[in-house]
Amino acid sequence: MLDKRKILNRITKNKKFKVTINKPFNELNTKFLIDFSNELKKDKKIYKFPELFYLMFWCSKKNIIKLESKHLNKKIRFGRGLAYHICPSNVPTNFIYSFFFGLLSGNSNIVKLPNKNFPEKELILNIFKNLFKKKKYKIIKNSNSFIEYDKNNEYTKDISSICDARIIWGGNKTINEVRKFWIPERSIELTFADRYSLSIININEITKKNNDELTIIIKKFFYDSYSMNQAACNSPHFIFWIGKKNVKFQNKFWSKLNDFTNKHYSLDEKGAVDKYSNLISNIFMQKKFDGVKIFKNNLYVIRPNKNLDQIENIRGIHGTFFEKNIVDISYLKKFITKKCQTITYFGIKKKVIENFLNNSNLLGVDRIVPIGKGLEIDTVWDGYDTINSLSRIINLE
Repeated sequence: MLDKRKILNRITKNKKFKVTINKPFNELNTKFLIDFSNELKKDKKIYKFPELFYLMFWCSKKNIIKLESKHLNKKIRFGRGLAYHICPSNVPTNFIYSFFFGLLSGNSNIVKLPNKNFPEKELILNIFKNLFKKKKYKIIKNSNSFIEYDKNNEYTKDISSICDARIIWGGNKTINEVRKFWIPERSIELTFADRYSLSIININEITKKNNDELTIIIKKFFYDSYSMNQAACNSPHFIFWIGKKNVKFQNKFWSKLNDFTNKHYSLDEKGAVDKYSNLISNIFMQKKFDGVKIFKNNLYVIRPNKNLDQIENIRGIHGTFFEKNIVDISYLKKFITKKCQTITYFGIKKKVIENFLNNSNLLGVDRIVPIGKGLEIDTVWDGYDTINSLSRIINLE
């Protein structure tokens, strides 16, 4: 028989660690998130990291109340127990959202941190450290743990063997490797696999905008794309222009984006080399593209040729975009596979999008949001309602 207490002591390095369960949106847990948001707001370093702004607002009292109201119902729910989060190494703030999903669902959590020394990660953990010093958060401190380890299969095996929920973020290879380790029969597993995202823009509508209005759209597109160097699954790589082709305007759009990136984005030498290498080895070698327009190092715009039949494995980095003109939204169907996660849009009515979804028999796409909301994260993610999935219903008659 597994010695659960022994495993928890060894993994968490906390002899007081205890698995506790609560109702979703328990008062203490929600107060912890709100206090975290307030502490984050005080730190001037967040001005350097747009993703920390998203996080600050996500944990704000206003947003927590909004999330809670979305999940309120008459059913009796409690957390499942111990949630084990395996988070990716390339996105600095993913681990904190995963943790908050588990906490708001009423669970204790063990979170595997990214190995990279992201400044965002250190800033977040320092705030946690200070909050855990408060007496009122002693229970949260002793029922949640953040750990770091590098490909230690014994750790993965041991934590998996005692968890009530396992949440895996990462590429297909990572997910399949972790799935080799047994979890108890009553445990559940959520997987957030490698995905791709795209944008759709109605040319007829966007050309009606004046320069100031267009600048706002450009700014929103920039934050969706450049905030995490297109490393996030919800960052767009492919842009589909819907309507009559307008090369002059499309060039204007990219030129204005380039002007904005020159002021608000800095690509280091390694990033520039990786970006160019990706262009040569991973893109042009496929022989499905006619050419590229390079705006210094900040922006590459690539046009496909008629041989392009799928886009799920085509990725841009550090401001590399692919563009294609299509007559109407129905032509988008052939480019959406199970791997498609987010579509950001401009100038298209919701009813048109809804009709497209109803008539297209799509196996992919889980989010469709306006441009500017691509990186916003919700408790409903990749088709999962995380609060409901990570909690259980008690049927009382």
